Amino acid sequence: MSIRVGVVGIDLRKLKGEFGSQALQSSGNNFGNMLFTNAVYNQIENCTHIGFHFDSAKVKQECTHIVIPASNWVNKKEDWGFLADLLIETDLPVCVVGLGSQLENEYDIDGISEGTKRFLRVISEKSTFIGVRGLFTKKVLENLGIFNVRALGCPSIFSRRNIPKLREFSTSSRLRIGVGPTRYHLPNASELHHDDKQRALYQFAYEEASSIYYQSEAFEIGLMNREDVSSKFALALNYYNEDDEEKFVDIIMSKGKYHKDLDQWIADVRKDDLYIGTRIHGAVTSILAGTPAILLTHDNRTRELSKIMGVPSFELKSFDMSRLRQIHTLLQDVDFDATTPACERNIIGFKEFYQENGLNLIDFEL
Repeated sequence: MSIRVGVVGIDLRKLKGEFGSQALQSSGNNFGNMLFTNAVYNQIENCTHIGFHFDSAKVKQECTHIVIPASNWVNKKEDWGFLADLLIETDLPVCVVGLGSQLENEYDIDGISEGTKRFLRVISEKSTFIGVRGLFTKKVLENLGIFNVRALGCPSIFSRRNIPKLREFSTSSRLRIGVGPTRYHLPNASELHHDDKQRALYQFAYEEASSIYYQSEAFEIGLMNREDVSSKFALALNYYNEDDEEKFVDIIMSKGKYHKDLDQWIADVRKDDLYIGTRIHGAVTSILAGTPAILLTHDNRTRELSKIMGVPSFELKSFDMSRLRQIHTLLQDVDFDATTPACERNIIGFKEFYQENGLNLIDFEL
């Protein structure tokens, strides 16, 4: 029987035709979502987009399997009960990959919604194994009574179905550094804190980086798309500690980048000698481009992913931000050699995982 796979997720074709804030919204308000969604289309045969709120009767008729490229869905904010209902109605086997959690600790499960708990039970019943991002999420699910779980990392690292090869690190005195911080809204003055290290990372990128990679920052993405962002302009100047409006616009326009297409993202980050940031998918894209990456971990999700995927990292909370301006000294404490053996192990795990869930794969290069 021919396997026909319905993919729950964002619409990549629609995303490619949009720009600025409209594209950001279609990405799920984070262009990083494009990476792991794109990965399953590149890895699994005969995939078609069905979205999140799909017609269960139509999917049951047209598909034989459902694949869900998930993210940090195991949290206290979201309720995935509606998706559990749809999956039950289709009565099809389900494969979930890349599921993660951002709980404070693995036992902090009481605040998870009943709908999300039901969703986890449903996918456990309909899957041979659930693919999660790391050992932390695996322990969270085990504490919820779900044990058919594999810790695999994120499928995005194998978007090309092979093991990425990093370039030898350049030791040039003038490094081209790409930076990817994390922010979802511009804070008011009363919300600013002197010890905000994400803000310090934006300011370092503004002053020193060759590229600033924006994934969820509505103001900068709107500005680059020439939208009317005047209502937030004063907040942005204050956030970047800049009082020259013309200079500010010039720097954001020249350094700032946002991406709806993986190939273009790879082409841009390949120009950098080094990527550093708090975005795991910024680091993944850098590795896909062969550019060494350093991740500043800031939650359990980024910690577990950096560990299982072998991405060199520092804990943001304890990281001395002044080290960014002494980058050659910082690099003496970084081991980029850990990435390749982690990829060699994980690519085999992903291939076995997909096959155990009954899916046909596009050829992987092992």
